[in-house]
Amino acid sequence: MARMILMFNKQVVKEYPILKDSITVGRNEDNTISIDNLAVSGYHARIDPAGSDFILTDLQSTNGTFVNDKKIVSHKLSHGDNVMIGKHVLLFVATGKEADAEVGEQKMDLDKTMMLDTAKQKELLAKQKDAAMAARPAEKVGVVSFIDGSNLGEIELTKKLTKIGKAATSEVKLSGILMPPTAATISRRPSGYTISFTGGMSKLKVNGEVVKDSVPLKDFDTIELGSFKFQFFQKESKKK
Repeated sequence: MARMILMFNKQVVKEYPILKDSITVGRNEDNTISIDNLAVSGYHARIDPAGSDFILTDLQSTNGTFVNDKKIVSHKLSHGDNVMIGKHVLLFVATGKEADAEVGEQKMDLDKTMMLDTAKQKELLAKQKDAAMAARPAEKVGVVSFIDGSNLGEIELTKKLTKIGKAATSEVKLSGILMPPTAATISRRPSGYTISFTGGMSKLKVNGEVVKDSVPLKDFDTIELGSFKFQFFQKESKKK
């Protein structure tokens, strides 16, 4: 018969057989396996039979459920798995004579069982976070770089909406008699940057084509507005 062996501080607390029904683990007393510890959520995890297998599911617990040092959401249990919940360990013992023989060795070698204390839990969560950050693509920010000799340099497009014109409130300030207070805007969206013509005597061109409404911007697009000429591109943001 498959069972879970609850251990704390390398000592066996109790054994729980896993029958046909699902069992729950948590701090509340109505759980099949009740663990009175503040690091354990009221309803922390659940074990469901699936044919001859058993599926462990984390119930969106505060501190997470770990199997053999790895944080899980759902996991098919294998004989000898160490399920770490709070500061307790649940050792999964599968059905069969061979599994029953091995569990004795598990109990005799409890030093190899990773007991999850607060410091270890923080370390494991930090590793998960670092791995997620490393896998995340670097955030990019749009830039307009003036190539017309106006010496306006480069301007980063960090706002959701960047206004271009001669108004004092414009993020990209351009001069000229025909330049309106706001000649165009560049919007920053999850899908990328889009430039829009807002009106006035100064024509807006992207790669030589007149723009009368909105067009998405691509790296190294050349933008003309009146007598000004600048190029758009994206670079990695310095923001951490």
